[in-house]
Amino acid sequence: MYFIEQIIKIYMKLKKKPDSSVVLPDDNDEQLEDIVTCNHNFMPIDSTGNILACSKCGYVIKKERLKKKP
Repeated sequence: MYFIEQIIKIYMKLKKKPDSSVVLPDDNDEQLEDIVTCNHNFMPIDSTGNILACSKCGYVIKKERLKKKP
């Protein structure tokens, strides 16, 4: 029984086709413009309040990085 299982495992490895990588369109420029021009409104996304996300564009930062203006 063990030999049959090993033969099946080897067969399945050989049968698998290599994964073809998917190339996504380059939309990073639009996302960067949205982040730069957005008037951020940060709200906590976890129960601890340490991670904040913009409610408009989705930009995520840690609470320590958010600087309050005097």
